[in-house]
Amino acid sequence: MGNNRIKKLGGKYDNNSFKKVLKQLNGRAILVVAIINRNCEECNKLLKFIGQLEAGFIDKLQQLVMLYGFNSTPLEDAEAKAPAKTSGDSEEEEGKKKGLSDTRILDWKEIPEGHGYGIFLSENDILYYKGDFNHDEFVTNIVDNIRRFKSSIKTLAGLSAKNQFLKKKRTGIIIETNGATQQSQIMDLEEQVKTYGPKLATPVYFCKGINQEMQLIVGGNIVYKQKGHNITKFLKKLPK
Repeated sequence: MGNNRIKKLGGKYDNNSFKKVLKQLNGRAILVVAIINRNCEECNKLLKFIGQLEAGFIDKLQQLVMLYGFNSTPLEDAEAKAPAKTSGDSEEEEGKKKGLSDTRILDWKEIPEGHGYGIFLSENDILYYKGDFNHDEFVTNIVDNIRRFKSSIKTLAGLSAKNQFLKKKRTGIIIETNGATQQSQIMDLEEQVKTYGPKLATPVYFCKGINQEMQLIVGGNIVYKQKGHNITKFLKKLPK
């Protein structure tokens, strides 16, 4: 795909707009869609990485496709300005809105605040980072997901995603890391998890949060947790 794998966007989009790209990727790469807010100085960190990709670094990340654009929504007014879709909105009305959109501005329905990014692992598996997201984690979140791509290890997009995991009564092992967890430690943890292979039937999720601990969650309930990241000790003490 060459430099076709990074493209600047403008206009109104929703997740359906990216289906064609995802079908072209056919499970060979992840898709990242980023909205850089012109009113956020921190977004320069996103723009710097995108500039590196455009300068040729994208060729070293063969499992990445990046779409990005700019938005000028004032951050303090983001929630108030986010339009709520009503049941009366028809496909025709949506089409008119899209036709009238400013092609210099990227509006993505799933991130109405005009500030954040999403990582498409597949058409239905999407990680959203928005609101008060950590800009410093933009690059590592992308690289982590490229590394975990097609492996049994999954990612939860922060504590908000973890809370949704609980509310939806899902089951899995969550390995929570924080700012003090070195990237080398995370990679080592991933390798340890992989060594168990099919012996570990429970899905494993990595989540960046505030603690360094591991939890076994069954049907949305935390049935066992352990401080630290000693996986061997954790698995031995899991309730049978």
